[in-house]
Amino acid sequence: MKILIGISGLVITLLASAAFASIKKELPLDAPEAAFWHADSRTWIVSSLGGGVSLERDGFGWLTRYDENGKLMDARWVEGMDAPTGIAAVGNLLYVADRSGVHEVDINQAKVLRTIEIPDAKFLNDVAAAPNGDVFVSDFEANRIYRLNSDRKVEVWLETDELQNPNGLVVDGNYLIIATWGPMTNPETFEVKHPGTIMKANIESRNLSPLGQGEPIASFDGIIAVDGQYFATDWPSGRLLRITAEGEVQEVLTGFYQLADLGFHPEQNTIAMPVMSDNRLVFLDLEAVID
Repeated sequence: MKILIGISGLVITLLASAAFASIKKELPLDAPEAAFWHADSRTWIVSSLGGGVSLERDGFGWLTRYDENGKLMDARWVEGMDAPTGIAAVGNLLYVADRSGVHEVDINQAKVLRTIEIPDAKFLNDVAAAPNGDVFVSDFEANRIYRLNSDRKVEVWLETDELQNPNGLVVDGNYLIIATWGPMTNPETFEVKHPGTIMKANIESRNLSPLGQGEPIASFDGIIAVDGQYFATDWPSGRLLRITAEGEVQEVLTGFYQLADLGFHPEQNTIAMPVMSDNRLVFLDLEAVID
């Protein structure tokens, strides 16, 4: 179902799955976690945890594929994952975070070529690719960032409690931008001492510093970079926030509980955001919100 609605003067598009379908396997989305725009194939790719908001190693996660206008192409494009989350691409290879490692997916074949295991990982979450082909992966629970080099060998690239449970990642110039959840006090409930913030790590020196003053902002999920500013989702509060390079924050959109990891289509100037709580994909035209 495709619905157009207005919120605070903005026009957004919602793609809703058949949430009460009698056969669960027919659902295109089930706890969708990340949306990713792949420019070469002109498609949106969305990961689903499967089985609701579940991180079980049950083989019930998958990727769904949409065309650039949001039309469903393949509900179960790549199956057999556990609980896939963040997505990035290097050429025609996707890198998808899952419970035991990172899947390398050949887009042309719609096939998992291999899974790059990360043995000591606790909760792999988002993935970001650098221009040189390196792939960064956040470990939400372990306060780590891994790097997969051009040979896809894994190293702990950064590990510190200052990461405040890193979630969303995006490479912006010489920096890895990190959207944090906030210091967790209970990993089972995701409770935090205080909300997270936006950090930046210099890719060459690995020096970590806050964006702006580093004040608590939100328990972030995904983040994208758009023309020198950032858009990030506040998962528990269901908000889309705009953050300037100086750390100033503006609320853009609200009302979507469990708003997850967003993607960006630069040619259409469109953001896509999964809503995990009710299995929807939200498209937002940024012309309405960028000055």
